[in-house]
Amino acid sequence: MENKRIQKPLKRSIRFGCISFVLVLCLVLGVNIYFNYKSLFIKESQDHIRQIITYVTGYIDNDDLKNCMETKTESQKYKDMMVFLDDVKEDLNPQYLYVIKPLKEDGGNHVLIVVSAENNYDRYEDTEGNLYLGDITEDEYTKEEVDELHLIMGERDIVFMESTTYWGHSYCGYYTLRDSSGVPYAILGVDIDLTQMSRDILYRTVTNLILILMTGAVFILGFMTWASRNITDPIEMLEKSAIGYIKKSREVSSPDKLKFEKPEFNIKNEVESLGNTINQMTEDMKDYMFRIISAEKETVHMKEVASTDSLTGVRNKLAYDEKVKHLNREITAKHINQFGIMMMDVNYLKKINDTYGHKYGDILIQNFCAIVCDSFVHSPIYRIGGDEFAIILQKRDLENADKLIQNFEKALNERAAGQDAKPWEAPSAAIGVAYFDMNTDTGVEDVFRRADDAMYQRKKEMKAERID
Repeated sequence: MENKRIQKPLKRSIRFGCISFVLVLCLVLGVNIYFNYKSLFIKESQDHIRQIITYVTGYIDNDDLKNCMETKTESQKYKDMMVFLDDVKEDLNPQYLYVIKPLKEDGGNHVLIVVSAENNYDRYEDTEGNLYLGDITEDEYTKEEVDELHLIMGERDIVFMESTTYWGHSYCGYYTLRDSSGVPYAILGVDIDLTQMSRDILYRTVTNLILILMTGAVFILGFMTWASRNITDPIEMLEKSAIGYIKKSREVSSPDKLKFEKPEFNIKNEVESLGNTINQMTEDMKDYMFRIISAEKETVHMKEVASTDSLTGVRNKLAYDEKVKHLNREITAKHINQFGIMMMDVNYLKKINDTYGHKYGDILIQNFCAIVCDSFVHSPIYRIGGDEFAIILQKRDLENADKLIQNFEKALNERAAGQDAKPWEAPSAAIGVAYFDMNTDTGVEDVFRRADDAMYQRKKEMKAERID
């Protein structure tokens, strides 16, 4: 009954449950925070892109820009617009700001550059990689991406999407530019860098998770402290007291030495109530055991009274019948192969009763029984009738039966030869003995019958008087 017998200690289960709860909470909140921040950033990006597109489209002269695209010639308005777009890129800080036209020629994966905004450094100092009017990309877009741009050419509202291209991982807003006749001729594109956005989202998510973990750690520490004081420690104390009570119950000999050592704690909850209940239960059990012991003693006493002859104190006919049943079971099971039965019939009982009264007849029986008990101390003696006794000879008395019978008859004779012995003080009896023969006897009754016959034969030999 040691603690190692407990496969899942309550304290460990609570600790594991708290940690699991906090970890699952972090996982759920982390996913939720991540997607909430992503949704927020996407919405902010959409608003930002929409603001840029609205601002830029208000400045563009679509007919002039279309003509420049077709002739690949920069007009003054085109040059002014390029400067304007560069300023927008510097001020509003999109990743890319451009106007393009998807082409169907040469495999369908080419795009015509109409204008591309640059910052001041890239525009005028490090110009390598800049795109200009009439440039055609070759490997920067896939056919699927160009096909998607062709579809966008048919839309009238801004189309938002994530895009991973040669230019990077971006969140893009595309708006179709139309000339004064409403014919689409190019796409205005604004890209926001998703790489930095993802870093910002991850940073904010991790920051919030760290706060949640710190809060969770404080919660676990506080809850474990509370649970230890109010639940697990009191339960462990109750368990130790219960184990001590069980061990003590195996060692003590009397219920009055049993006492449940209730642990001392002041927590005012169900565990304390459980301790009080267990304490009361053990006291009730002790009282119950006292009642059972008392009842058992009473039962034993009543059984002894029921099985005892009231006059002589030896066993009576009821006890003899029970003994016969037991011996017959032993014979059937072949657990016993040796025993004997001695039958005794007290002489002159009827004559003494008639002459002196039953009081003296009872004294005669008592005197006779005293001699029998002194002679056969190792075998049960039964009074099975008014003047009849039976002895089940077993063990040492069975081995020394002949000598015991001689000593018994000698004791009777010495009592009868005493001077001034009254008739009730000098009992005599006819005796018959038979022994169990496992080859011929089927039960106790066979042995009893032979012993009874031998007793009556002896009575005739003694020429004892008998009046019915």
